[in-house]
Amino acid sequence: MNRTKKNLILSAAIINLINMVANLIVAIIYLVDPELYANLGVYLVVISYYSIYFVFVEVVAGIIGSICLIYAVRSNGKYFRRSQSYYIAGLIIVILAGGWIPWILLLISMFIPDVIIMNTPVEIRREERTEDRANEEKKRKIEELRKLKEDGVITEEEFNQELMKLL
Repeated sequence: MNRTKKNLILSAAIINLINMVANLIVAIIYLVDPELYANLGVYLVVISYYSIYFVFVEVVAGIIGSICLIYAVRSNGKYFRRSQSYYIAGLIIVILAGGWIPWILLLISMFIPDVIIMNTPVEIRREERTEDRANEEKKRKIEELRKLKEDGVITEEEFNQELMKLL
């Protein structure tokens, strides 16, 4: 997954978490001190007694949505294809329970491709070094197997089985 998409999804999740915490604080203020809430009511959305429970449900759902989004891009988006269901669930929950800024960020992230189109030269060299190390490790193990076979420690059949595992 490219960094832009990953960062947009993480930003949406974090902004949604902040929004949910703010909603929770407002709901607690309403429950604890209705007079203070009435004074703040000019700046805040009006919460009626019957909808206070809805706010708590919304907060829990929003937190779950944010967790799903964060889980979807774990390990730098390496497993995004396998965890796309978490992304879709988080997206739907955030759209239903979250604010409009996470919606916009998630909408933008939908139009960014999942793959990295161009690697930087540093990334290319890093991948080549990793491949070279893996190839050297395989060669070393094959030489060890060949030596064990020549010394009579393992049979021809065992040698072939281990060789097939490596290749």
